[in-house]
Amino acid sequence: MQSAWFPQQLTRQQLEERRLEAAKLIHQGEYTRHTLARHFSVSLTTINTWIKRFRAEGEAGLKATVSSGRPAGLTEDQKNTLIEKLCQGPRAHGHQQALWTTKQVADLIGTTFGVWYHPDHVGRVLHQLGWTYQKPEKRAVERDEETIGHWTEHIYPEIAKKAVEQGATIVFADESGSSLKTTVVKTWAPCGQTPTVKTKLNWKSLSIIAGITNTGKVYQHTYDHSVKAVQVQEFLQHLLDHIPGKVIVFFDRAAIHRAKTVQGFVEAEPRLTIEYLPAYAPECNPIEWLWAYVKRNVLGNACVRTLGELKQRWRVGFSRVRRKNLVSSFFAASAVSHLC
Repeated sequence: MQSAWFPQQLTRQQLEERRLEAAKLIHQGEYTRHTLARHFSVSLTTINTWIKRFRAEGEAGLKATVSSGRPAGLTEDQKNTLIEKLCQGPRAHGHQQALWTTKQVADLIGTTFGVWYHPDHVGRVLHQLGWTYQKPEKRAVERDEETIGHWTEHIYPEIAKKAVEQGATIVFADESGSSLKTTVVKTWAPCGQTPTVKTKLNWKSLSIIAGITNTGKVYQHTYDHSVKAVQVQEFLQHLLDHIPGKVIVFFDRAAIHRAKTVQGFVEAEPRLTIEYLPAYAPECNPIEWLWAYVKRNVLGNACVRTLGELKQRWRVGFSRVRRKNLVSSFFAASAVSHLC
């Protein structure tokens, strides 16, 4: 019998087939153990083990066993306890930083349950718990969470209910600045080769005031100077010219929205009402997602050289929002999603 060639690594099924084939030859008793070892490319010790198992259990002793894998380090009860502790935040467990790192989570698991993971493995554990690695949103320390919650759960629902009864249109409005400085967003590039984008060092800018409605409409004015109370009044007139019936406009509490000229204009227009959002609560204004969409998807990584080009980019952005009917998704992402 000549020695056969085998690959360096066999699958579990192939290893089982080899042992069962050896069992047949062992049962025949025609070959020596050294001959069998050469034929199956294994050591004499392995052949002796196969013969011992075959004589004790027959072919069943040479079949592949089912491996359950490494047992889980944490039980289901321990995983639930871990989630509760993670939700308490790092500061509740003696850390100064307000956000979790894998090293901190590894230490928490080790000190709590006596199971020590490498920090690189903790990411897999967190994925199993339904957690993902995310970029946190900024929140102003001046926020009054109780006031914001009361506005979201009580004040706005009452206003929205009256709007439905009166057949009024709700408009969420705001201003945003946009300069010739290139907005940099992530892109694909070869590993180790950081891409570059050109930008203007002359940061001339535009100011845009816009509003989106609960019916999916978008209205905007663009200026090559800052928006002041007079421009707010012009925009409100623009809304009245294009929206029939009563109009309820939500603004933040910026001074230009509460100026005397604006208040006087509102008092003289029976169809118009202005309501104010809670302070430091951008998540309550769906138009924040419009600004983010245009700056990321239309202005992102674009080197705009003149204000004329920048205005055209914004026109393209507003046109895309209208064409794709994205306003409803902006409302859905905001804190008033369940009310519109």
